[in-house]
Amino acid sequence: MKDFAKILAAAAAAVAIAAHAQDDDEWADAGGGDFGDEIDAAAKAVSAKKASQPKFFTVLPFCREIEGVVEVLRPQAAAWETAEEGKFYPLGTSYRTVGASSRLLVSFGTESTVEIGGDSSFGTRAQPLGERGRVITLKGGSLDLKLPRNLPDGMFTVSAPGFAVVNLAGDSRYAFENTGDGDSATIRCVTGTLSVSGRHFEILSMRAANEVRIRTSQDVLFTGIYGTRGDYVVRLDQGLIETIDIESGARTVEARHLDWKMSPQTAVRIHRAKPDIGENMAVSVMTFDAAGELANRCVFTENRYEITSGELAPVSKASRDELAKKASEASETETVDVDVGEEDDGGSGDSGSGGDEEEDEEEDEDY
Repeated sequence: MKDFAKILAAAAAAVAIAAHAQDDDEWADAGGGDFGDEIDAAAKAVSAKKASQPKFFTVLPFCREIEGVVEVLRPQAAAWETAEEGKFYPLGTSYRTVGASSRLLVSFGTESTVEIGGDSSFGTRAQPLGERGRVITLKGGSLDLKLPRNLPDGMFTVSAPGFAVVNLAGDSRYAFENTGDGDSATIRCVTGTLSVSGRHFEILSMRAANEVRIRTSQDVLFTGIYGTRGDYVVRLDQGLIETIDIESGARTVEARHLDWKMSPQTAVRIHRAKPDIGENMAVSVMTFDAAGELANRCVFTENRYEITSGELAPVSKASRDELAKKASEASETETVDVDVGEEDDGGSGDSGSGGDEEEDEEEDEDY
């Protein structure tokens, strides 16, 4: 349909040119009134463009290599069945290996493969056959993914309950574990690049040898992000902020973010709370340095610029101790004894002046 629309657009453009021609001779010099040549040229251009686009994936995943016990669960099927080497399976199928010696290599294209081994499992997403991208879901164990280095953004996604690995190009490795109260996933970029997108956070770009561990609670109300290898940036939501243009008085609401540098031993913790009314969650975002000290803290409500704390002061143990020490020092007062003497109504003028000075000093001390 898109190609046909482009052909019609080319024909419409030819008609427009004819309408603006000054006379029949000029239009004849430009190609005459026959639109067939323009339509053929447009159709050939569309075909050439389509042919020039590389085809990264086959229509269906292909079981290339099988070792040990390997099973598949077809879409809508009630039970697992033994996988067959050299066979295509529909999108929406789940795959698993059972036992330490088991191994499976699934091909998605000439240079695109997924390999699992031991007690591991992953699934593919059911989608229309014409859709160009592919999505797989982590379910357990270890998984090695190989993709072309020139794969365009958005073509392949690795999904999990608390995040999605996107814009993949090159090789990457995953370890996924169900912990009973949630899951724990380790993501390592072996070659190329990848990004990670989750609720209230985004890892902008991970490169070769970068690794991160993401912990997600079963109710997805907690996300822990822990740096394990390399340095990279995670962008954290900090709610909305309203700005007012002084000259025009125009009000705009913008999203505010914190770019936190992840490195080994650093961490991010995101806590969410469901409201009794509505769907906007209350969110607390905290960052911790390699020593475990709180570095940043922000609290906000989704989609509400009126309920945002902004950046809050750290409240680590060291900070609390320092604040307590300063408060203690500030509360200490020095006692001063002032001898005002006896009042002498018949004193001299000098004595009176001296009394006034003592009175002034007493007032200053009280102040």
